[in-house]
Amino acid sequence: MIKMNKNKIIKIIVIFLVAISYIAAVLFISGCSVYTIIKESYMSEEKGLELPQIDIDEAEIKGIGKVDIEIKKSYDPEEEINLMDDSVRDPFKPFYIKDEEEDEKNILKLEKIYTRDGIEYAELSLNDYSYLLKEGDTFYDIYLVQAINDTSVVLLKGDDIVTVFIDTVIYD
Repeated sequence: MIKMNKNKIIKIIVIFLVAISYIAAVLFISGCSVYTIIKESYMSEEKGLELPQIDIDEAEIKGIGKVDIEIKKSYDPEEEINLMDDSVRDPFKPFYIKDEEEDEKNILKLEKIYTRDGIEYAELSLNDYSYLLKEGDTFYDIYLVQAINDTSVVLLKGDDIVTVFIDTVIYD
């Protein structure tokens, strides 16, 4: 027999005890016991899922049938497909951006221009809502105030320049 020194034997025993302790701790934490594992594995009968008992009414099933009404077709096979139709959506255009053509026109009106503390302000009404603006302000997420003059305000809408005069209504 091969002689092992005491340190190696102690290490092997310690590793074995740690492994057993670890397994026991896992089983204890998970709520399992040796009795439960043996009982579930060897002594219990297999219980499968049972389907609920449903009474079938044969008369009702026979009453269900094809309805003899004229079904309206959602297409006409003889009709040509028009690619320029308005209802056909452009696949390269994002669906969440509305067409500017579909939107109603904005009603812009310059109410007044005044100076307070050396800063020029313009009071604009857009679709019956008033805005108090100075140069560089944006409003309605599409208009940028470029310049405020004596009788007009110059707005930038994308690449378009819109000039609004006092008491003049602009449909944009």
